[in-house]
Amino acid sequence: MTIDQIIDDLFDETNLKVGGIGVISSNGTIIYQTENWDLTTHVTLILDTIKVNKGSITLFGIKYMIVEHTPERIIGTNVTGKGHLILAPYEKGVLVSYVLPEVGPRDVLFYVQTAALKLNKL
Repeated sequence: MTIDQIIDDLFDETNLKVGGIGVISSNGTIIYQTENWDLTTHVTLILDTIKVNKGSITLFGIKYMIVEHTPERIIGTNVTGKGHLILAPYEKGVLVSYVLPEVGPRDVLFYVQTAALKLNKL
């Protein structure tokens, strides 16, 4: 299985309820990102958020309140209805997903975490 297959499966399984995906290695290298989502300027912030719950994270000018921070997942929600973030750490990095506003993050959480586990096998 390739990273493209893992991401394609994630989009298929969530019925396109995930609007952007990035994969960042532990050393800060962007391994994959969808064309509509350039995480280049946010890598350090994302990796820092995994280590320490600062209560919120702001990406692309949108602030997400961290509503759950565990070793398996970090869920952020924009309180003005602009969507959600799921950060799913895996052994070599983190899978970053933007979840569309019309869905709750828990609706796609299982699929995002499963995709992160598949990344461990690459």
